[in-house]
Amino acid sequence: MFDFNLEFARGGARFTSELFQLLASGGLKDNVVYSPFSIQACIALAFAGSKGETADEIAKVLHFVSNFPPEVAQTFQFVLEKYRGSSLLRVANKLYVQEGKQLKAAYQAAIKEQYHSEAESINFALNDAAAQAINAWVNGKTQGKITELVTADSFDDNTRVVLLNALHFKGSWAHKFNEQNTQEDDFWVGEEEQVKVNYMNQKAKFPYGYFEDLGCTALEMPYQDSDLSMFVLLPQERTGIYDLAKKLKTVNLVDLADKLVVEEVNVKFPKFKVEYSLDLDQKLKELGITKMFTEGAEFDNLLESPEGVYVSKALHKATIEVNEEGTEAAAATGMIMMTRMMTFPIQFQADRPFLYVIWNRKNILFAGAFVKAA
Repeated sequence: MFDFNLEFARGGARFTSELFQLLASGGLKDNVVYSPFSIQACIALAFAGSKGETADEIAKVLHFVSNFPPEVAQTFQFVLEKYRGSSLLRVANKLYVQEGKQLKAAYQAAIKEQYHSEAESINFALNDAAAQAINAWVNGKTQGKITELVTADSFDDNTRVVLLNALHFKGSWAHKFNEQNTQEDDFWVGEEEQVKVNYMNQKAKFPYGYFEDLGCTALEMPYQDSDLSMFVLLPQERTGIYDLAKKLKTVNLVDLADKLVVEEVNVKFPKFKVEYSLDLDQKLKELGITKMFTEGAEFDNLLESPEGVYVSKALHKATIEVNEEGTEAAAATGMIMMTRMMTFPIQFQADRPFLYVIWNRKNILFAGAFVKAA
């Protein structure tokens, strides 16, 4: 039997890896954090109103389970329902539509039922007020972690729809780090270059793995009272993050997690805080989603009025903070539519650039690379 949820998870892991390849293509000079799930969820709101080549491109690049919107919606609904009452993870979708314009009834019903998304009228011509309203919504849904996603110059008389997803996560470690054990030490930012960072230290039992073909070790640090965890991939070489990023094209993170074994591990892990912004439209075009950014975009199932709409801008911001207690992370994605115009105990010392995801071993909520001290 075809498992839609497993295929959705595997597709999300592929999209995570492919987007990371792009972000790392010029060399990782700065820390990266983004939310694959937030990006997928926001674009899925547009996908629900698309058809033809536009729908095909979105489904292919985001590795959706099919190009049939109701089937894709079902996979998102599963995740949204799962965390609906969660105190750790909050997911919110929202759609703003230009005053005087009507969403098609079927589309409005679908996004409300399947994506838990409300629609609200707004006057984009009053662009300062529109930006303030949208940023206030994002600010509220991310618990004040992301205060400005859009600017007033993003909107004008031709703006018709803004699609938004916001994600906020705050989890305590199942095995908390004792602050008294936090110590400053070297972090290798190059083969011979190091900086000082604060490391958290503890010895406990964690799912752990060594992947010789990837040249890395892996550690999973679970969050308390949850199926969510941080999964860390640590290259063996000081500058091995680039090779590791390339090799991830050949494997799926969902499969790697199944190979971990619980071991007693001495963990040395940096405290860090990262904020990251992304012009998502450029990256999506490079991945192969181009039609929805042109006047030939086929969003015929979205608005009642016959005018065509296309995506003029896609924005993404994310932030993460990791400390002794746990992790707090938030992300927001917005799309603006315009009218046409081995030793024992095992040592896991994250003292060099590494990759990480926050997930439930299936759906990747956040992904990032820590490459330097703030």
